[in-house]
Amino acid sequence: MQTLKICDVGLQPDTSHAFHSMLKIVAGRSKAIWQLAEVEHADVLFASSEGDGTTFAAWGASGKPVVLVIDDRSSWPPAPFVLRHPFRVMQLLSVLDDVAELLAASPGRARGDPSRWSGAESLRSLMPQSGNAAWNIARTPLGEEVWLGHGFVRATARTIARLRAGEFELAAFHPTATNPPADALPIATCDFAWYVGLSGPARLAPWLAVDAAYRLRRWPDFGRLGASTGMLELCAMSTVRAWTPAGLVEASRQPPADVHRFLAASSLAGLLVANGSEQVPPSLARGRVQSGWDRFLGGLRRHLGLAA
Repeated sequence: MQTLKICDVGLQPDTSHAFHSMLKIVAGRSKAIWQLAEVEHADVLFASSEGDGTTFAAWGASGKPVVLVIDDRSSWPPAPFVLRHPFRVMQLLSVLDDVAELLAASPGRARGDPSRWSGAESLRSLMPQSGNAAWNIARTPLGEEVWLGHGFVRATARTIARLRAGEFELAAFHPTATNPPADALPIATCDFAWYVGLSGPARLAPWLAVDAAYRLRRWPDFGRLGASTGMLELCAMSTVRAWTPAGLVEASRQPPADVHRFLAASSLAGLLVANGSEQVPPSLARGRVQSGWDRFLGGLRRHLGLAA
C-alpha cells in the first residue's frame, strides 16, 4: 500500500480540525496510507476554493492533484476532486481513494513538448479558483488575448470562433491588472477547457498516464459544445467503463490523435476520473459496449441532428 502525504491550506479552523479527525477514521479503510505534511513535502493539496492564488499557481505547476473544498454557496467547479463543506467521512474516503488511484497509475508525468502544453497546464492550475475576482490573461501565437476570472473566460467573437473550430494554440496564463475589453464575450470555463483540450497536440496529455484507465464521470453538454459521431461513441464507451488510452483506441477503432484529444478535453473540463487498471481485453469489451449502446447512440445522433 502506498503512503501519501497531504497538506490542508486555507481552511477554516473547524474544517481543518474535522479533516484531521476524519483522516484518523479513514486509516485502514483507504487504498493508501495518508500522512499530514507541510506543503513543500505533500503529494496532495487539500485546499479551500477561497485560498491564496499564489499557492494554487505554485501547486499547479507541480502537476500534483488538489482536492478542492467549496462551501454551500459555491457552484460546482470544473475540477476532478471536489468536496462540498460540510462533508462526511465516506465522501472524504471516496475522493481520497480516487486520488490514490490516480497517483498509483501515474508515477511519472513529464512527457512531450512542454511548450505545446503550457496553456493547458496553466489552465488546469487556475481552474479551481477561476471564480475569484482576479483576471489572468493568455495569448495565442496570433496575438489574440483570452481572460480567465470572475467565473468565466472572455475573448472576442473571432477568437471564440477559432477556438470552437479547433484552430487554437494557447500560451500560459499569467495575472493581469487590466480588464477584458468591452467586446470580449463570456464563455463557460469548463467549455473553454474542453475546446483547449480538443485543440491540443495529438499526443497524450502529459498529466495523463499511458497505463491508467479513465472513465467519464458525466457527459459533456453537447447541446452547447456540439459533437461528431466519433465523439459520441468515445463518450458512450467511456461512460460504461474505464479504458487505458491504448485500450480505447483499439476498442473504438478511432485514430489515436482523436482519442488523446478527447481524453485531454474531458480531463481539462473536469469530466474524467482515473479508475485503476484495465481489466477486460478491448476486443471482448467492444462487443459488450456495442450491443448495449448502438440503439442509444442512434437515438442520440438523431436528437442532435447527426447522421445515424
